[in-house]
Amino acid sequence: MAKSSCPCNKRISSNNASNCSNCCFDICTNPQCGDPHFLSLLAPVVYDEIGINLCQTVPVANLLTNYPTAEYASAEAISLNFTSQTTASSIVQIPSRPNCYEINLTNLSFTIKLNLFDCCKRLLGSIPLSNVIYLPSDTTSAGYDEETNPSNVTLDLFAPYGVSYTGGVLTTPYINFIGFSSESNSPAQGLNAQAIFKVLDFNLANEAITLGLTLTINSMYYNEYQIPHNGKTIISKGKIISSEDSVCMDFVTGSLLDRDIKPLELFNVKDSKEDCSKPDITPCMCDLDVTTTV
Repeated sequence: MAKSSCPCNKRISSNNASNCSNCCFDICTNPQCGDPHFLSLLAPVVYDEIGINLCQTVPVANLLTNYPTAEYASAEAISLNFTSQTTASSIVQIPSRPNCYEINLTNLSFTIKLNLFDCCKRLLGSIPLSNVIYLPSDTTSAGYDEETNPSNVTLDLFAPYGVSYTGGVLTTPYINFIGFSSESNSPAQGLNAQAIFKVLDFNLANEAITLGLTLTINSMYYNEYQIPHNGKTIISKGKIISSEDSVCMDFVTGSLLDRDIKPLELFNVKDSKEDCSKPDITPCMCDLDVTTTV
């Protein structure tokens, strides 16, 4: 007998979304409102982490000319390029210890935002410092110092679920930098880096600034966790004053909108769906105004 060629689709529903004829209500047509006892979160979890401190003096062109009244400064790491130079950082899985990776850092190219302040610590302006190299492979460079800014540093890090790869190419593992650029401002699975700068010396006359750097590398993976729910954050609301008396005025001066649908407690497959002995005290379960739950 020939096999049937019926193109039937298999339907699989989650425990909470399954069509239950004996349940008090169907969440797919009438979701619950209120707060759960536990929240299910997909959280970035740090498995291992290590940090190092580096330091160098960086020249700042035209600093005295453009900001003659500057007396204080602060610095922020905007972006970090691990592969801008011919000699670049490398990541190697340790053959005899496959859950760990050897990370060799060199030629770290930073883009830094330098904030300048006057004697009263009022902001005068901000200037970019581009291609500031920490851990320079060239030992003749001005920023090199064997003790405070050597040519390279090797770190061993526990990363049991592996690292990420540029474009999915296995020959190009990479470290994601969490900075303040639109291209690099969020965590990613695998290896992540963060940088914090501290101004140690600000020499206006010599047009130079000494920057201490704390660089941390971590291995991070996303996992689901149940955490106790302790209520929603109360948002401070600003008011727009107007003499107009209208629906818009009532809304603008009224309470802030909030999402009312209750997140499902994933570890509880029933999640009170079959507790028919309790009266329905949440009206939104019967009449959900989807236009206001945004």
